[in-house]
Amino acid sequence: MKNLLLLVLLLISKPLLSQAEGDRIIAIVGNHIILQSDLNFQLYNYMTQNNISQLNEAVIQLVFQNMLTEKLILAKADQDSIYISQEEIQKQTDARLKELVNQFGSEKNLENTYGITIARIKKILREQLETSMKLNKVKQKKFGYGITVTRPEVIKFYNEYKDSLPPVPESFELYQIVRIPKITEDAKYQARKKAEQLLDSLKKGADFSELAKKYSDDSLSAIKGGNLGKAKKGTFVKEFEDAAFLLQPGEISGIVETEFGYHIIKLLERTGDFITTQHILIKFPRFESADFAEINFLRELKNMVLNKEATFQELAVIHSQDPASAKDSGYIGKISLSQLDSLEILALKDLSPGEISEPVKVGDSRYYGYHLYLVKERFPEHMATLETDYALIEQYALQYKEQKAIADWVEELKKTIYVEIKM
Repeated sequence: MKNLLLLVLLLISKPLLSQAEGDRIIAIVGNHIILQSDLNFQLYNYMTQNNISQLNEAVIQLVFQNMLTEKLILAKADQDSIYISQEEIQKQTDARLKELVNQFGSEKNLENTYGITIARIKKILREQLETSMKLNKVKQKKFGYGITVTRPEVIKFYNEYKDSLPPVPESFELYQIVRIPKITEDAKYQARKKAEQLLDSLKKGADFSELAKKYSDDSLSAIKGGNLGKAKKGTFVKEFEDAAFLLQPGEISGIVETEFGYHIIKLLERTGDFITTQHILIKFPRFESADFAEINFLRELKNMVLNKEATFQELAVIHSQDPASAKDSGYIGKISLSQLDSLEILALKDLSPGEISEPVKVGDSRYYGYHLYLVKERFPEHMATLETDYALIEQYALQYKEQKAIADWVEELKKTIYVEIKM
């Protein structure tokens, strides 16, 4: 393990290993392998998700053993001939890659961060998702509809491990009012003008795939010339789907408006309820004026509450654009500090129960809104107790029982599945 630690530390100290630099197999499990770059990818994800900046042997061992466990169960899935639709795997892979591209801002940024190509990242994601789906099927076959814990088991778990449980982080009990900046007519005009220019180019014979690669705001499909793959009826939003199913193979639509922007759609193939399409998406640009309008509106609502013209809850029912919480007078319950982003923490950190935050932007650059929060109660960080944190302790107990059951099962699998560690 020390050799592996040295190897990984050397690699993590620079961009993650690229395929061009030479990969190596570090483990064989049944008919599956674990590559050096696979481990590095998982370690980087673990560091990012857990907000840690340094690796140690324990972390590497944990991640590596988790990968071995996954490969063992995947090998068991092979033995049991577990089948997952390639179409479903592709759909989930595309969706996850799109999330990553949006998170990092561009494909280039994503490649630079991981030190491997988009194609390699997509391959790893596809393998991860296929593994995850197969794992779920094999686990369901082994454990039925899941493992449960009884109250006596939760109490026993707590009494045995209470000194090892992590502190319960600070949390807030909150109400909210959410406002989504409007798409202005000027924004729609600018997007439509661009879409019309592209449609005119297509009518004059321009190549659809090339225009999609250059101009589509759907970054993931743009890589593939706008190709969205084969999809069943009900996959896309109604406006897109209605227009696509009216087309004949090879035909290009006019400009189609959806919540995402303006689309130009090309139908490649239709078989029953399945269609294969390409599209070019032109998103509606965001203007600061629309943001300021919602920020100022929320400040007006805050002043109404402070001046006792209305209660926060009454205004949430009338004005919040989050339907789920608006039905409950804006109530969103107890939220841990770890569930909030940095802007939300900044807005809430100095508030006492009964106080209202300033409007805070929540979401990413594409989908966001402005939230106004009323603090009902604050709960400081504390050690978990059965009286105050039973649901959380029950979750820990369930995770422990599941991990123990899987660990015992994995030891059984090792007796029938070939494993070789190549360090």
